[in-house]
Amino acid sequence: MPNSDQSRSLHEHFPDLCWARPGAIATLPVLLAGALLAQSGEPAPKPQADTRPQGPQQPIPEVVVSASDAQAAGELERTPLDNTAGRDVIRPDELRTGGVISLQEILRRSPGVHTWDETGSESLPNVAMRGVTANDGASRSLNLAMTVDGIPLSSAPYGHPGSSLFPLTLERVYAVDIQRGGASVRYGPNNVSGVVNFLTKPIPTATTFELGTRLDSFNNASQYASAGGTYENLGVFVEGVYKDGDTFRQNGEYVIQNYALKTAYAFSEDLRVLFQLESFEDRSNLADGLSLADYKADPFQSTALQNRFEGDQTRASTKVEWKLTDRTRLEFISYWYDSSRTFFLGSPTGYINNPTYIQATPRPMEVWAFQPQVAHEYELFGAQAELFAGVRHLEENIRRRVERFFPNGSYQLISDADFDYSANSVFVETTIVKGDWRVTPGVRVEDVRIDGQDTLTANAPKREQDFSEVLPALSASYLIDDTWSVYANVQSSFKAPEAQHIDLAANPQDLSAQYAWVYELGTRGEFFDRRLAADLTLYQIEYEDRIEPNPDIFNVFDNIGRTRHQGVELALDGDLSSVAFDGLTAFASASYNDSEYLKGQYEGNQLTGTPHWLLSWGVRWEHARSGLWTGIDGVYVDDAFSDRDNTVAINAAGTRGIRPAYSIWNARVGLRRQLSKNCQLRATVLTRNLLDEEYFEVRSGRGLYAGAPFSYGAELGLTFSF
Repeated sequence: MPNSDQSRSLHEHFPDLCWARPGAIATLPVLLAGALLAQSGEPAPKPQADTRPQGPQQPIPEVVVSASDAQAAGELERTPLDNTAGRDVIRPDELRTGGVISLQEILRRSPGVHTWDETGSESLPNVAMRGVTANDGASRSLNLAMTVDGIPLSSAPYGHPGSSLFPLTLERVYAVDIQRGGASVRYGPNNVSGVVNFLTKPIPTATTFELGTRLDSFNNASQYASAGGTYENLGVFVEGVYKDGDTFRQNGEYVIQNYALKTAYAFSEDLRVLFQLESFEDRSNLADGLSLADYKADPFQSTALQNRFEGDQTRASTKVEWKLTDRTRLEFISYWYDSSRTFFLGSPTGYINNPTYIQATPRPMEVWAFQPQVAHEYELFGAQAELFAGVRHLEENIRRRVERFFPNGSYQLISDADFDYSANSVFVETTIVKGDWRVTPGVRVEDVRIDGQDTLTANAPKREQDFSEVLPALSASYLIDDTWSVYANVQSSFKAPEAQHIDLAANPQDLSAQYAWVYELGTRGEFFDRRLAADLTLYQIEYEDRIEPNPDIFNVFDNIGRTRHQGVELALDGDLSSVAFDGLTAFASASYNDSEYLKGQYEGNQLTGTPHWLLSWGVRWEHARSGLWTGIDGVYVDDAFSDRDNTVAINAAGTRGIRPAYSIWNARVGLRRQLSKNCQLRATVLTRNLLDEEYFEVRSGRGLYAGAPFSYGAELGLTFSF
């Protein structure tokens, strides 16, 4: 259980603050009655649970841009028993009826995943897994690999791996594959704590149109539209998302747009070509952090009204699938994306609305890569085996500029640096299945060359660094019987120095690559006639040459040595129909993590932004005949230190001190109805932070960020198929 002595409620810190909205909560019965009265027609078909043994099922594909592959992923009800690592699949039905409003929110269902909201929209997500946070907390998802249909999501996977630009919206996501371990060979780099693969919606087989809208009490609105179908050998799918709103804080207005085109053409039964083109634009004001006094006065105010963010990305990807023989498949994947993101922040920082100047930090980035890979099935000493091998060549160009705009209209270029990353990867693994055993040895080899040059200084020399790493991995699982298995794995991972770690002018540095070993031991089972799935995992991560900023010298980074992250994770997923009533399901997850520094002046201290305990839970009931459903869920986040010194009391600036523990409850009711043969209706009424819990985050150097208070909203969707 969480440590009650360490957990501190917000009321204990600020007893003079108390917000409650019982009147809003009381409207739930009215909304539920309205939903009941509105129903008509036939109920929407309910997805059937997969009751087959889970061992031999197909894995979720690496790159998904076709109908059949993505639908197969959605039909995977649970992680296969013989999977050799900790893993969760968030299915399409959970996304469509979960009533969530951001991808960060849905990820909390997986054990060991910690997220916090910086903006009140999907902009600038902060996601961390297994306590491997960045230097000031989760800090925009720096230490895990996030992909879209298997393709890196970060603007530059090697030189700028964080998600300060997050070019994806919830409305486009079909399913989520969360691989907490055992994925280092196929995904690289920067996957020390795991991989999150977002699968976008597939090309429909029939002509399909979909419309959706969502509104909430913070004046946030989302509009979604898509159309597509498969016509003989050609599949086409287009979709668009437009989101805007005010969020729950002053100066939180934003506009986000996300558009995509997918095509697939089958030249024959054995040869298929897929293409995907996407665009993304984010224009967000930034409320920014608050001092302790400002937070007590009004936690939803902003004292930095000039702060804002601009981000854009265009990305394209292709995949050629060629079945050479019944046992051999060849794939050729290529992708390119062009990104730009800029923060406009008042400076010097210090909670002022009349700054000395506005400092802009534009980061134009361009990435292109090609990746041929092959899968070949064969027999090895009487065992069934599959070889998976490939190579990848990736090029990145990153431009780091710092500009200042003064109130009198003058302009100053402070720094301008150009970085080129050239990375070559080779990966090989083979899966051997013999009886109840599944064993997968593999290795990934990374060779990275970094060239950096200060373009502001005439004739400045280039800085060159080269890194070559051999990253072995081994995983295995054993089926004790057809409902229970054990698994274990060991893998290695590395992370090259980021462009921001290399100061070319004032403080030249020679930083090492960060390197880690990850160990997992777990058991997975399905009990009570497969109505209850349970997954228990023990893990330890040994991180070496960890890079963090120097606390006293701006833009200087230090190698602080080793950190260790260890813990236990439990995930439960159950169908309670037989013990309660039809249509009742539940899930729960719990994780305990201990992350600490092992060397130097911080030895024995906890890492920043790493809660010991993370809990999530939810219950959902659906009435099959009427299509009416309702659900309630929640999360518990333990307290966490906000600095390496493990300061307890929150300081006046709001940049140090323990962030208190908090719990959030959400509730929703919905309706899924087949209005006619060709038309399906989806409607949801939802509340978030039902009990109006007061909570915040403490961010080093920025201050206190209030969590979202109670809110309510509604969603409506129509799907037409012909």
